[in-house]
Amino acid sequence: MSSLSTSLSIAAQALNVDTGAIQSINNNIANANTPGYSREVVELQSVAPTANDPGSAGNGVTIEGFQSVRDEVLQSQINQETQSQSDANAQLNSLNQIQPIFTTSSQDIGTEITAFFNSLSNLSTDATSTANRQAVMTAGANLANAFNTASSSLNALVPGLNTQVTQDVSQINQLTQQIAALNPQIAAMKAQGQDPGTLQDQQDQLVQNLSQLTGVSVTQTESGVTLTTGNGTPLVVGSQSFALQTTNGAGGNVEVLDSNGNDITSTIQGGDLGGTIQSRDQTIPGLLNQLDNLAYQFASSVNTVSSQGFDQNGNPGGNFFNIPATATGAAGSISLAITNPTQIAASSDGTSGSNGNLTNLIALQSSTLPSGQSPIDTYSNMVFQVGNLTSNANAQSNATAATLVQLNDQRNSISGVSIDEETTNLLNYQQAYSAAARVITTVQSLFQVVMAMGTAAAE
Repeated sequence: MSSLSTSLSIAAQALNVDTGAIQSINNNIANANTPGYSREVVELQSVAPTANDPGSAGNGVTIEGFQSVRDEVLQSQINQETQSQSDANAQLNSLNQIQPIFTTSSQDIGTEITAFFNSLSNLSTDATSTANRQAVMTAGANLANAFNTASSSLNALVPGLNTQVTQDVSQINQLTQQIAALNPQIAAMKAQGQDPGTLQDQQDQLVQNLSQLTGVSVTQTESGVTLTTGNGTPLVVGSQSFALQTTNGAGGNVEVLDSNGNDITSTIQGGDLGGTIQSRDQTIPGLLNQLDNLAYQFASSVNTVSSQGFDQNGNPGGNFFNIPATATGAAGSISLAITNPTQIAASSDGTSGSNGNLTNLIALQSSTLPSGQSPIDTYSNMVFQVGNLTSNANAQSNATAATLVQLNDQRNSISGVSIDEETTNLLNYQQAYSAAARVITTVQSLFQVVMAMGTAAAE
């Protein structure tokens, strides 16, 4: 009688186990298309056998728990590549706006430099021609305008980047609050021996979203994940999040501060925020500096040669361009200094028909500036630099995108839900359930036989 009771208990236990396993499989199938979901598996444990004489008899199976299948190292790699890709995409977005400024057109700086020297060459054929002198003034004004336009176009990109910095910081703070709120919930479930898989999936997805915005370092602790920026600035520790702040700096740009008010702008790397700051604080200022130096050095060279000649009225030549005292801001402020065609210092000896000083001015086209290159080569180098930066950012974006595809495929092979696999498991547990149910039916029949035998014996 006791052995039949044991068999009934084991079969009933098996029904509960199979029911739990089927429930787990059903949950996996339901979340097959849920972003970031990690499939769960049922962990079974054989019940310790009962010692008999002779030997021992098993006592069936029980569910030890449910466990989400995840690879933390792989998830960390995905986060790192996400940071790199977002960084590259942010820079690429800025460079795609910068590139047209340096694209060869009828009004770009390179074209206008060539047009300026061509106008000087035309004037050298007839230094007294009013039309040719006017053409030189027009070419000079067009060149100054080309510098002004390039400078203002670059500066015009900065406000949008400042806005992006503010928006990124706001989103970072929202995400860190959500991540910190999940930490104690996950820790509590682990302490109770439960699998916090669903909450961990949510947190992993939030951390990945955070990685799109900025570079973060993730450390697993007993109280949950600890998040810091690349330079160690805390973002999440346990249930507490540390909000970043933004403020307008002395130069007008938005600066990022940690929770204590320290400026950490220059230390931020990775993610959209890192790429945006790189474009705003490195790429654009670098190009503006080169543009200012080119405008200043070119204009200074022209002014120096101009001052060595004489205008059409025999007066000593003056400055052809207006420029500031230093190179800073030269591209944005350069303008034509002369107001009358007769002021062009074409003569080298003071006679109106002389073109000797025009020869000296034309020679500047192939002369090296203090930067070490001719004017047109200096500008061409800037065009190449912008193109190279754009190409590198695009290559980086494509490379990280390909890597992310591979990493996500690996993650899906480990943590993702395979409908075919789950269907196979479902059939297995259905068969096991049916078998356990048949055992119960059989045991019940045996109980009835035993009861009937007892009744017959009593009669």
